Amino acid sequence: MSTTIGASASLLLNYTRSGQAVLDAQPSLAQLLSEDATTGSQLPASATVALSDEAKAYLARTSAAAATDSGTSLATRAANARQWFDQQYQALGISSALIDGKVAVDLTGQSRATLSAVAANAQGLFSKDESAAAATALQSRFDAALTPYAVVARHTGNYVGLYDAALSYVNAAGPDEQATKAWQDQKQALVDGAAVARANPGKAPVTKNAADPVQALLGKASAGGTGTPQTSIAAVAANARALLDAQADSAKDKGTKLVFDDSDKTGQQVDFSAFDNRSLAAIALNQGSAFSAGEIRTAMTELDQRNRASVLDTLKATSGGSDGASASLALVNRYAAMSTEEKAALGVSDRFTSQLVQTYQSIQATQGRLGGNASQGLVGYL
Repeated sequence: MSTTIGASASLLLNYTRSGQAVLDAQPSLAQLLSEDATTGSQLPASATVALSDEAKAYLARTSAAAATDSGTSLATRAANARQWFDQQYQALGISSALIDGKVAVDLTGQSRATLSAVAANAQGLFSKDESAAAATALQSRFDAALTPYAVVARHTGNYVGLYDAALSYVNAAGPDEQATKAWQDQKQALVDGAAVARANPGKAPVTKNAADPVQALLGKASAGGTGTPQTSIAAVAANARALLDAQADSAKDKGTKLVFDDSDKTGQQVDFSAFDNRSLAAIALNQGSAFSAGEIRTAMTELDQRNRASVLDTLKATSGGSDGASASLALVNRYAAMSTEEKAALGVSDRFTSQLVQTYQSIQATQGRLGGNASQGLVGYL
């Protein structure tokens, strides 16, 4: 059965592997995204923005960490966290989780449920500094997942989509976190913020609500403080090399070899299920000249297949691609969240992503005119 996914699908599938068909003289995406929203087309969008693959992967990792807490009571998590803090203080020779207002302990290994318990001072076991440090870590994780959507919202004016993505993230919290006043205030702030965004399309809602994590994120972005640390590509390549070597060793243990061609039945077929897209891109780009021709070819094939499948899923999620504005915006979000290495491996240029942004703006402008009020855009159209 064939599926019609609209004009946006053909646009994307023609461009995915290279920027060959992109129109000439397009500004770079960096230029577009750095424009002041008040100087460009403030054309609102009502399309819902789903979390990107990267954000979903982040949620999956935090969900996996939370799984270790799934059979643990809140009291036990709090007691374990109390013990962990005490051990950290002894090992580091400090007496507080904050030093000069900055977090002085490494909370990256703590689950979201544990951080929530500390932030809420569960069982009364934690100091103000410890609760503040945990709250800071929770906001940092939120920022890391939502920053790509803030970038896109600032250019497209689709702040409703940003708030929808934030609500998806917040709703992924466990029952103990959802029972806290902080979570309930945050959820209500996001619902209220989304309502303001819908009523005032094309610009960021001004809620002045301290519980609104989107407002906190946008405030940091305005001050230039939203750089999210990322593992170096050299480290990603080294990890990919180690994973491939482990599979090769496993094949040897079974008296066979690791093979990279589906038609080769003489050995153990390589398995990329444990590799994220950035790792595949590192192999395809042969970072550090650490990979063989077979590894490069197979990783590129896997990355390309994943990209095409994700594109089709994105378009199907936007009414099968029939709503051009929704489809274009979903693709803008997808490529904004893609790593630099993925873009390089797939041939996705700034010119290509700029064209997606312009396609979205053009459709929005047309729909606004048809609706009789360009300032209302898709809100009036839908």
